[in-house]
Amino acid sequence: MNSNLTNDHFRTVKAGTLNVCIIVLPGAKVDRNSTDNQSIVPNRVKRDIAAANKIWKQYEKNRLIQGVTFTITRSVVFLENISGIVSNAENFPIGGSSHLTMVQAMLKTGRKVCQNADVYVFYMNGNRFGPVNFDYSSTLAVTYNSFPLIIMTNASTDEYLLAHELGHFMFITNRFNETDDPEPFHELDGNHNRTPSNLMFPTPEFWPIVPEITSEQIHKALNSRVFYS
Repeated sequence: MNSNLTNDHFRTVKAGTLNVCIIVLPGAKVDRNSTDNQSIVPNRVKRDIAAANKIWKQYEKNRLIQGVTFTITRSVVFLENISGIVSNAENFPIGGSSHLTMVQAMLKTGRKVCQNADVYVFYMNGNRFGPVNFDYSSTLAVTYNSFPLIIMTNASTDEYLLAHELGHFMFITNRFNETDDPEPFHELDGNHNRTPSNLMFPTPEFWPIVPEITSEQIHKALNSRVFYS
């Protein structure tokens, strides 16, 4: 992480860099050649990071006003399953000690791969995270509230979905503990935005080709504590 932090503790930085560690598990569809070196960044990951870098910036007359840059500190493709981590995200245990144990195993793996990452992004096999929800919907990707961890499934195919999850991470880690979106979806879901075309709307099915984002959201993202160490 780095930023152009001023001496004023309460002033928001205009630009920050978020260091992202990428871990690809067996079965994850990331558009790579089987002959590629394991450290080559897969095409899907390049696309997702490029989309995040495109949308989390505000320009005026080609001049950057404010924004976040996402940098891949390291990318590793695992060819064999990792002990302690399920091979399919659909079988991820939800709740209880087994869930926490799984998360801790993933963070342990991430920290071995990347020593200086701000957030760990795992691409996993499976078309949803955990079981089908009570309303028959599926969770395509997840960002943890208490851990620097994002999980992307094979169904999280929209190129801006990682940008959405990174938005959650930056809001969750707000240095003033003000974690809601500037225009909350509703009182029971403050982490999402109420406008269907917005990047932080709960589901990508209503997004245009390029989702919308507001200057207030970028300002909020730049108040993530990762930019103020």
